[in-house]
Amino acid sequence: MTDPILITGGATRLGFALAEYYLDSGQSVVITYRTDRPEVQELTKKGAICMRADFSTDIGIYEAAEQLKAQCPRLQSIVHNASSWFTDPGGTKDLDNLALMMRIHVGASMVLTEILSDALLKSDNPSVINVSDHVANRGSDEHMAYAASKAAMLNLTKSQAKKYAPNIRVNALCPALLEFRDEDDAAYRERARDKSALKIVPGFDVAIEAIRYLQTNRYTTGSVLPLDGGRPLGMP
Repeated sequence: MTDPILITGGATRLGFALAEYYLDSGQSVVITYRTDRPEVQELTKKGAICMRADFSTDIGIYEAAEQLKAQCPRLQSIVHNASSWFTDPGGTKDLDNLALMMRIHVGASMVLTEILSDALLKSDNPSVINVSDHVANRGSDEHMAYAASKAAMLNLTKSQAKKYAPNIRVNALCPALLEFRDEDDAAYRERARDKSALKIVPGFDVAIEAIRYLQTNRYTTGSVLPLDGGRPLGMP
């Protein structure tokens, strides 16, 4: 039995695809999820340990960390993938939204990594991957709190890499759009493809490949790996 990999936000989109990939490869998996959904049952049937967690409050983060510590005496890797995407509400609610984004994207990674560091140290080549976002580097006029917290996650990655070196490697992934949602219309899909130099929306496999690289390469820490199809090139 392999030491498990923890995926936060493991019941939707990239987190779910990553969990399925690991399970199909014979890798032990633990996920956290916020909302019960059919994907949780699918992963449970495949052998994953699925734990409900609420990272929207300080108490929720610490409770989840302690439960995971009891559940996982050993860990191979943590993929901090839990995320929330809200349009800035405006007015007096903006600061509440910013605090929420910071808890989910920065606070959860900081607390869980610290509390679970002993479990990671029992594994060979332990690693932490913070899943940030392409907008962390370019900003967003409608999702300022989200973009700011994802940028803070990149800075946190640098700090964690320094703190836990040389024993635990910490890196970040910075993906742009990887997969459309069912509700995305044809016009949106065309605009999204045109934003990258490669003119594709590649699916989650490219992110899984990137995460596996960050988990296995022993000479990589404190790095931010872009996964954006060449968007910064500013192609027309």
